[in-house]
Amino acid sequence: MRSTDLVVLREQCVALIEIHYKNPEVSAVWLAQALYVSRRQLDRAFSGGRGVAEVLARRRLSQVVVMAARHPSVPMSVVAEHCGYGTYETFRAQCHRYLHRTPREARRDHRRILAVSRAA
Repeated sequence: MRSTDLVVLREQCVALIEIHYKNPEVSAVWLAQALYVSRRQLDRAFSGGRGVAEVLARRRLSQVVVMAARHPSVPMSVVAEHCGYGTYETFRAQCHRYLHRTPREARRDHRRILAVSRAA
């Protein structure tokens, strides 16, 4: 595959993430199947930067942060489920891994988190 084909594949994948990130079944494998490529080929399209799984996780996390800030009385587990997380534990782990915060801290620091994620 040419490098321009990989750029197109990456763009198509990001567009699919934007459309389907709320579906808990969406994963890197699901995305590769939807794009009719191997998982390895999809990984090549994301080499040199954030991987496909991280792009998906960060999209979900940014939506959780926005919704949690807008609806402070809704439990984080409910917000996380609405944003595509199958389990609260997965959300919590990704919150720590990518945001370096607990879910409660992410809700509190939403403005700073969103500013950083837009800049990245």
